[in-house]
Amino acid sequence: MFSFPSKDPTDKYMRCRTPSVDSKADKHRAINPSHMGPCIVWIAPLESNGEGDVWAKIFEDGYNPKTKKWCIDTVNDNNGTLDITIPSDILAGKYLLRTEIIALHLAAVPFTGGKDGAEYYSNCAELTVSGGGKTVPKGVAIPGVYKVDMPGIVFNTSAPFTSYKIPGPPVYKVGDPSGPTKPDTGAKKPCIKKRRRRQLTEDL
Repeated sequence: MFSFPSKDPTDKYMRCRTPSVDSKADKHRAINPSHMGPCIVWIAPLESNGEGDVWAKIFEDGYNPKTKKWCIDTVNDNNGTLDITIPSDILAGKYLLRTEIIALHLAAVPFTGGKDGAEYYSNCAELTVSGGGKTVPKGVAIPGVYKVDMPGIVFNTSAPFTSYKIPGPPVYKVGDPSGPTKPDTGAKKPCIKKRRRRQLTEDL
């Protein structure tokens, strides 16, 4: 099964994917190699249901000018998986984990209701973080974080280029200014797994 992409960044399906449809896709790759673009991972407290300014970006990978490869190439090379790191100071609890690929093969002009414009492939899963972290990072709203005409959403992959700037806020780093925090009770150091392998997209 796979989902159609969202194209309107104000669409409700931007948050966690469109409805699934039947697929006869190539099971050896996660996404069509022509769909060049970045991979982004977000988290939000589960109790928020993903609503409001709650999504914190914890990972992004775009274009590597040295290898001339996009993050989607890494995902396809790894049979649809991607290793990410959960920041060690994240408050223990239940979260929504949102993975996203922004496909840029039609993004030379902004989306206006037709076929042109970036395509957003997203998925959500529940994640439990354990340990002594006490930070809930500041977040943004999804939908709402992107505009149809902003740099990184409009990008011509057919024209010569040497770099690409991923749209949206910066990636949260351990110790960055945060939102709500848990009082320091002398808890032990975080014991969450540093690396987690997650399915980034379903077969497309």
